[in-house]
Amino acid sequence: MSDELKPWSVTASRITYEDRWIRLRSDDCVTADGIVVAPFHVLDYPDWINVVPVMPDGRVLLTREYRHGRGEIIHGLVAGGIERGDSGSGDAAMTAARRELHEETGYEASTFVKLLTSYPNAASHSNAVTSWLALGLSRAGEPRFDPGEKIELLFADLAAILGDLQSGAVVMQSMHVAALYAAESWLRRRTSEA
Repeated sequence: MSDELKPWSVTASRITYEDRWIRLRSDDCVTADGIVVAPFHVLDYPDWINVVPVMPDGRVLLTREYRHGRGEIIHGLVAGGIERGDSGSGDAAMTAARRELHEETGYEASTFVKLLTSYPNAASHSNAVTSWLALGLSRAGEPRFDPGEKIELLFADLAAILGDLQSGAVVMQSMHVAALYAAESWLRRRTSEA
């Protein structure tokens, strides 16, 4: 590790936009070398989760929904933000994963395995995303979508969806792709140990 890398100093900070979805923070910064970087905009999002649900037959449960940022209907994983109510029961990320799995799919899982924690974009986003593998799925009811949310569920072979991602036949949010590869690695390791 280099001793030359040091965090920036923040000389001023202000919230320049905020609503229920996002908060934009504008910081005035000075680098360790004395260079002023102002303003530097940071998107303050809550931490996120995503879930790779694996059915008892080995198929992965994926979502398809309209994503307005791209203006497209795309494949994805169960995902969402960690909400204030999720922190009351120990691991807020696991609580959010359980809640989102049930809300978006109507399924519950007997086992959750933490796959990885990563940063969606550490350069300008403040949040982290925790990816979970959900095993022992069983139907527990109907999905309960948020207002404006409409999700189609589909089942896919994990190797096939990874092949579609590699060929470009399917394009997904990058944190979902990372979670799928982490799930494939975990499942392969478990199979080789068995």
